[in-house]
Amino acid sequence: MTPSAKDQLVRDLLVLENSITNPKDDREICYTFHIAISKLLSNDGITTILNPSPDTSNFDFMCTKQNSRERICISLQNTNKNVIEERVHERVSFAFNYPYDRLILFGPKGFTTECYRFVNVTNPLKVELLTLDDLKSWTSRIEVESDQACLEYEDIIKIVSKTFIEKIANDTNFLLKLEWRELEKIIAEIFEGLAFDVKLTAPSKDGGKDLILEINKKGDTKRYLVEVKHWKSKKQVGQKYVKEFVNVICNEKSDSGLLLSTYGFTPNAFEGLTELERKSVRFGNEEKIVSLCKTYLKVKSGIWTPLDDLQEIFLEQTK
Repeated sequence: MTPSAKDQLVRDLLVLENSITNPKDDREICYTFHIAISKLLSNDGITTILNPSPDTSNFDFMCTKQNSRERICISLQNTNKNVIEERVHERVSFAFNYPYDRLILFGPKGFTTECYRFVNVTNPLKVELLTLDDLKSWTSRIEVESDQACLEYEDIIKIVSKTFIEKIANDTNFLLKLEWRELEKIIAEIFEGLAFDVKLTAPSKDGGKDLILEINKKGDTKRYLVEVKHWKSKKQVGQKYVKEFVNVICNEKSDSGLLLSTYGFTPNAFEGLTELERKSVRFGNEEKIVSLCKTYLKVKSGIWTPLDDLQEIFLEQTK
């Protein structure tokens, strides 16, 4: 997908979000959702066919994939509250008997806990429950075809990152849905919003740091390095990774460094560090990430400016 196409998809999701929040008629959400989901699926070679049901609370889309026998049904549950388990049962039964191989249910307001429990044991039909946040996350993971219109692409990432920051600040469990590269981009957006000059390093061969931060205060430029560990295995960061990051800080002669680990650190992670090394590197877990998200939102809302407190923001809630 080109950067301009991805930019338009982000705009489509914003239109969809607005139609969910302030619907003008029963079919508005159906129309805007079909535009967005069609573009997402077309990126995977899937074509959607609009096939609305007479029942305005439910719309189904038939999908076909080139050179594949997979049959896909997408069902929009147009309700102003969480979709309940009975609605999911009904659409699963329909899809299974049609028959479809895959069912995607979109709930503008989300799903009850019982719905997620039910789909986890549904066989042989593959069932997915999607919310607006899931569509945004899906969009953020789409790779662009080239580096053209780079600034436009960066604007898209900022929009998506800000949405994710808001979700993390309100629900720490949202971190579980993110990929490691997404979290790195979110942390980059946070520090940029806090008046740092930020460079996000390449996904590979990053030299042991994910972000390079610089801030000029009264003519004195400070340089900080940030490394983010967000492993799907939920593994804690151990002594080996701590020591490696400390060495990076020392070798690059940075003023300080911050190692963020979503799932924390092992009990022996800091053993062997000298007093000087402990002063040069700070360590933060999930609480630090959430704190950064909340601080970013305060700044963006105009509640306060951090310009005199950047050192404190960098170090607070760290070890």
